[in-house]
Amino acid sequence: MDPEAWNRLVTTFGPIVYRWCRASHVPMSDAGDVVQEVFASVVRGIGTFERQKSEGSFRSWLATITRNRTTDYFRRAAKSQAAAGGTDALMAMEQVAESVDSTITLESIEGAFTRELLAQVRVEFEANTWTAFWLTTMEDRPAGAVAEATGLSRASVYQAKSRVLRRLRQRIREMDQTLPTLR
Repeated sequence: MDPEAWNRLVTTFGPIVYRWCRASHVPMSDAGDVVQEVFASVVRGIGTFERQKSEGSFRSWLATITRNRTTDYFRRAAKSQAAAGGTDALMAMEQVAESVDSTITLESIEGAFTRELLAQVRVEFEANTWTAFWLTTMEDRPAGAVAEATGLSRASVYQAKSRVLRRLRQRIREMDQTLPTLR
């Protein structure tokens, strides 16, 4: 258990797990506790985790743990509440717990992962450099237009784009080396 790798894991996947919990209607006041339960389960099980396929098996494993901890949360909540509402209330709670499956999609995982990675790298660059990268790469604007908009030379725009892309690639390689079994 490398503390730096663990921090990256929690920083990267914590917001995703939190969003899954909230999407399955875990109240905001309890979602943080459920996220902690998920990562406690990850700590207990990471030693036996085995990659089952070339892509996404860790994410699938994490999604399964999240579903299980969310279901546990609703079971505990049902036991601690009075039986007001009877069968209708119980059926509604079961539907909420099952709805977490529909919130965990490859798109939501990749989108959150990408946003987190971009946010981590963005702080390493000056605003003009990041803007030049963003406009040319993400918004696909021509370098000349970006140079005009940012006040940079065209060469500086290309250099900014190259520097940020190089750092993003480096950051992804670092994550691959630190967490090889989690991909």
